Amino acid sequence: MVADCSYTVRFNPLGDIVACRDGETVLAAIMRSGAKVMFGCRGGGCGTSKMRLISGRVDHGRCSAAVLPETEKIVGAFLSCQARPLTDLVVELTETNRYRKPS
Repeated sequence: MVADCSYTVRFNPLGDIVACRDGETVLAAIMRSGAKVMFGCRGGGCGTSKMRLISGRVDHGRCSAAVLPETEKIVGAFLSCQARPLTDLVVELTETNRYRKPS
């Protein structure tokens, strides 16, 4: 783990690992790392930053129930712009996330 960071987020299938500071959203950690990912409003209302949790726990933060209903949360969906890790995470990336490694 990187000093000053509380948790790691590993992105499957690439295997990239991003360090996440205490209280930092997954999206903020991705951006700070230099990687790129698709996002929209950053307020939890558009759903563009939706990802799927394979393992670990997140605080979902504030998000629209129309964009992220409880039924999706139960199967691991979260919004990277709002979610804060509570443990180390493993996240499944999809084509719609448009994740790009840091240059």
